[in-house]
Amino acid sequence: MILPSPPLSAPMNHVFVDFENVHEVDLNLIGAKAVSFTLMVGPKQTKLNTDLVERLMEHSACVQLVRLKTPGKNALDFALADYLGRAVLADPSAYFHLIARDTGYDPLIEHLRERHINVRRYPSCAELTFNRPGKTTPTSEPAAMKIVAKKATKKAVAKKGTKKAVGKKVSSVEEGTERVVKNFRDHPKARPVKRKTLLTKVGDLIGEAPGGDQVLAVIERMTEAGYLTFNEKDVPKYNL
Repeated sequence: MILPSPPLSAPMNHVFVDFENVHEVDLNLIGAKAVSFTLMVGPKQTKLNTDLVERLMEHSACVQLVRLKTPGKNALDFALADYLGRAVLADPSAYFHLIARDTGYDPLIEHLRERHINVRRYPSCAELTFNRPGKTTPTSEPAAMKIVAKKATKKAVAKKGTKKAVGKKVSSVEEGTERVVKNFRDHPKARPVKRKTLLTKVGDLIGEAPGGDQVLAVIERMTEAGYLTFNEKDVPKYNL
């Protein structure tokens, strides 16, 4: 007897806040999401707002408060990098979000992204993409990437219905996403290397024509979950 595969769980989101240069912290974005929230506080920040402390206590199960005791140049930056590195080692397939206005983190972020780690920096909590996708382009992601992707999506919609689907039609976007991710994990060498072929492949797997609403929804869901990204040339990259 073949047991059904367990449902795919969404990747964990690890959020690190450099509280020395970002003082507005929105813990409402946690909600029911899988989030680990680390607030890095400098040695000179001896007082915290009462409202913030109450919100930290409300989410105590997923919030960690780290306060440095010894001052020093870039001390908090190095400490945050240390916590980030340990989190990457423990959960390399997760999403990592740095909330900081300091561009000094960007070389580290680029270094990790070259090693296929999903990490980005945002100047404020309000711009976290897992909370408000599409509202603002993340600091570490070229704006051209989204522009190219949007143009290609419009072209795909225009071609909707031009090819018959061959797979069993799924009943929901969640089912379609799970089926596609499992197939891509099981057959890594067969993953499409162009957006056009990706649309066709996803359509075949979920039983819908390329450019169909559910095909586009599955690709969007994979992108939001961190399984899929596109570079400036609109080439898909998989993080499975």
